[in-house]
Amino acid sequence: MADVLNAKIVAAETIAKECDELAADLTALKVAYEQFFLGMERRPPHQEHQAIKKRLTKLKSSYVRQTAAKFRLGTLATTLSSYERMWERTIQEMENGTYRRDLFKARLHTKARAAEPKPQPNEAQANELAKAAAKAPVAPASTGEGGLSDAKLRSIYDAYLMAKRRCNEDVSRLSYESVAGALKKQVPELLKQHNAKAVDFKVVIKDGKAILRAVPK
Repeated sequence: MADVLNAKIVAAETIAKECDELAADLTALKVAYEQFFLGMERRPPHQEHQAIKKRLTKLKSSYVRQTAAKFRLGTLATTLSSYERMWERTIQEMENGTYRRDLFKARLHTKARAAEPKPQPNEAQANELAKAAAKAPVAPASTGEGGLSDAKLRSIYDAYLMAKRRCNEDVSRLSYESVAGALKKQVPELLKQHNAKAVDFKVVIKDGKAILRAVPK
């Protein structure tokens, strides 16, 4: 009897862990689609989308007895379906020539502000980039060195800010000037280190937090 009970406990922990991973990956997928719609990526993340959908379908079809686990799986499935309808509608607008990036960006900002929890000031939770940027001088207006024009920096910042809000991170100390300054400061060293002609920055979700990852080209 004890062995059976232990097996159930392990199964419940495994399902909970997989749900945590799926939730984080779903957030990352949403950020990836937003980057595509904002023009930061050339192609939509279809492969990542199908991989998450397959994992979720497989998990839902498995034998799950725990009520809480069933509810969470149902919530993840509903969330993905809601995202898919939005993504399909936006892609259809792009194909029909009725898509406007500025309106999409405005809708994202509105949704992010509505979903953002009341800020709870806590220095220990301030993200590493903001800390580093606070010590760095703000660089002058970009002329496109390393592929980072002012417009590109603004797009990176917008996606980064929205991703942090999606992950319920504190963004009270985050500003465009601090992020742009930190990124510009990194460009010369990255170009030299990787012998690259340009450097892009991509928003990724790691351990439930949004970070910026350099992509030398």
